[in-house]
Amino acid sequence: MKYRVLWTRAALNSLKRIGKEDAKRILEKMEDIVEDPFRYVKKLRGLPFHSLRAVRYRIIMVLDGGKHIVYVVAVEHRKKAYKKF
Repeated sequence: MKYRVLWTRAALNSLKRIGKEDAKRILEKMEDIVEDPFRYVKKLRGLPFHSLRAVRYRIIMVLDGGKHIVYVVAVEHRKKAYKKF
């Protein structure tokens, strides 16, 4: 069963600030993980979040396996992605 991807307002705003080519790649990467997101993401230690590498950016998300939903919390450059959390 496919997962639904839900974006927070902050994540969408971050995506809009990114260049078009990088944003396109990020969206393609998100399309790839809807079948089995656990295959592509890594769990962040001590936090309820998962991370996905896409170009120079990290997509921070919460996975709800019971409801088959991926909540995208943030899209940040790799240098500052983990400092917020």
